[in-house]
Amino acid sequence: MAIRNPPIDVAAIDAGGRFTKDWYDRFKYLDTLQPLSDVDFTAVNAAIALKSNITRSINQIAGSTYTFVAGDAGNVCQFYSASAVTATIPPNSSVPFPFGTQIDLIQTGTGKVTLAQGSGVTIVSITSYKSLSAQYAAATLLKLDTNVWQLSGSLIA
Repeated sequence: MAIRNPPIDVAAIDAGGRFTKDWYDRFKYLDTLQPLSDVDFTAVNAAIALKSNITRSINQIAGSTYTFVAGDAGNVCQFYSASAVTATIPPNSSVPFPFGTQIDLIQTGTGKVTLAQGSGVTIVSITSYKSLSAQYAAATLLKLDTNVWQLSGSLIA
């Protein structure tokens, strides 16, 4: 039997509450690849529950200098100064962020936020830009290696 994907605009359920033939055939085929009776839906639902409704902390930073701390990992740093801000990424020897650590940055103040490299730290970014572009700009830091961080987002020189 040839199995085809029903078009997206074809209803899966008919007026009697049953799967239409095309959709029934598709689901039966998929069931041969991974029988639904083998799926542990309790584990699937538990995993989804762990990933849903995540609320991250916002660290509001008013000063003109800031050095990232372990508590910033996975959270948002909001810079709201009217003066220029220098935010420093510390070396791994000072704050051993795990690889894959992500820190989101938001510049809500008018003071330009510029990222600085702590001792031995390298920040890589497009065209080597290290400053957020303007008020309300956002960017993300992602730790790629021991002392290497990727900076991406709304950046300027």
